[in-house]
This record gives sequence, structure tokens and C-alpha cells, in this order.
Amino acid sequence: MIRTLSLLFVTLIVGSCLAAFLIWAERRPEAHYLSDLRSSISSEPAPAQVRGNLLLIRPQLYPSDYQSPAHLRLKLTAALDNARDAGLLGPNTLVALPEHIGTWLLARDEKAEFYQTRSRQEVRDWLLLGNPLLAIKALLLNLDADRLDEALLRMKAAQMAEDYQSLFAGLARDYRVTLLAGSILLPEPRVEDGQLHSGDGPLRNLSLVFSAQGHIQGQPYSEPWPWRPAGSPAQRLSVGALQYQVERDWRPGHPQSSLRLIDHGMHSPPLFLRGKLDWPVGGASRKTQLTPLNVPQASQAAGSHLLNLWIPAQ
Repeated sequence: MIRTLSLLFVTLIVGSCLAAFLIWAERRPEAHYLSDLRSSISSEPAPAQVRGNLLLIRPQLYPSDYQSPAHLRLKLTAALDNARDAGLLGPNTLVALPEHIGTWLLARDEKAEFYQTRSRQEVRDWLLLGNPLLAIKALLLNLDADRLDEALLRMKAAQMAEDYQSLFAGLARDYRVTLLAGSILLPEPRVEDGQLHSGDGPLRNLSLVFSAQGHIQGQPYSEPWPWRPAGSPAQRLSVGALQYQVERDWRPGHPQSSLRLIDHGMHSPPLFLRGKLDWPVGGASRKTQLTPLNVPQASQAAGSHLLNLWIPAQ
């Protein structure tokens, strides 16, 4: 009898602790959002006659900017507002965003402590604490670090795909520009009836272009993950009569891209993220930096950097 009561008592304690933990893990108290919304523009004077312009945005992003898509939108609209005020947005403008700007959408709605982490291990620890189902799966399957990263991404992939399209299609539509929306890592992504979806297959790095009406323009670009040279044909896109090719490269030690104007020979400066985002997804080399620390910058100004290239009339 005493043994039965003791066992029941222990079971109640363990059950109460587990219930308390699950309640704590599901709670997402509202956190204060403070971010540097400044941006600076680097641009030569416009020629007498122009065919259009290419606007590269190197946004300065931190984990806190991914608490919600609304926070990320606020950061990007601050830069686009600056560009619009400077007369850099028009019907023949291509706005380009960096590789993997969408991948960190997996950080949406995490515990407040997650956004204050300082290492990849702390990122994983808080992701596990804030996602009990993932933690249980990790324990049952004995997932290593890389597979744990991938399990988290797959768990959130459907929401990530929805957020990616909603955010960047909305920006293209609101500012009436063609937008190369950077990229996002998703399992077997596909577009059906104009909507982006994730699947259950291998991870791929996806990039979409959105028209000034907010619709997906052209064919989705998808390449194998991890990146490898000559993994996929280069992405091509058009803005009016201007034809661009996107060239991607990880060999500098960080993901970057550049754009080449096909019939003009113009080649843009490299496009990459600024700020402080560590790499949350397995498969990339441990030496890879998502936001490179020691690379030439457009200026010493704080905040996001906007690099504008005018395309003169021939």
C-alpha cells in the first residue's frame, strides 16, 4: 500500500513538472522590439537617359528581426522608403535581396531567450526548450546536430513558405517594383496555382522573383543543398527589356550573389547579409558565415546599405 502511494505520489510530481514545462514552453510573452532602421545609399548620379536601375540591398539583420514577419518587414520597408525618397524606385527597377534572407524565418515565434543567444549551441538549446515535440523526437531518434537543425526546419517549413511569399510579394506590390526576394531553404519546394508550398523531400535553396503586382514572375529557381559549384543553371529574370542573370557563390566563406546584365556586360557588386545572424541549419561547413565579418563594405555607415546602379540608355 505504501509502495503504491509512493509511486502515485512520484507520478503526480513528474506529471505536474511535465505539464508545467509544456505550459512554459508554449508561452510566448510579448517582447520589446528595438532595431536600427537606418540605411545609407551609394549611387552615382543618374545619366541623362536611363533604361532602369538595379538596387542591391544589404540589410543589417539580427535574430530579433525574425521574431515575426512584421518585424522583418519593418526593417526592409525602412530601407525601401529611403530608396523611394531618393527617387530610386520605378517601373524598370530591380530590387535584389541577399541569399538566405528567408531561411531565418524558421525563428518566428520562439522564446524571448532565443533571440539573445550568442552561439550555435545556444540556438539549438533554446529551440529544443521552446519546441517540446522536436525535443522528444531528438531524444527518440538520437539526432545529431545537423539532423536536429533539419528537423526543426522541416517542422516549420509550411509556415516559412507562407511567410516568405506573403512578405516579399507584399513588398513588391506595395513599392511597385520587381523584387528578387533572396532565397529560403525548404524541403522539396514547389509552386502550385501561384502559391509556394514545402514538401517532404530533400532540402533545396529556393529563390523567387515577384512582379510589381505581387505575383510570382518566371520559373522558381531551386538548387541543391548544400551549395556546390555548377549545381544548377544560373537564374535569369527580366524587368521590361532588361535581362539579368544571378550568379551565386559560397567559396568566399559565406553565401553571396551578384547580378549580370546580359546584353550590357554590367556586373554588380556582391550581395550579402549584414548584421549578426549565425548559421542555424545543418549541412553547411562549420566555417561558413551567414553574415560575413571581414569583407569590404559599401561604407562605414551603420544600418542597411543600399547600392544603386543606373543602367544608361544605349
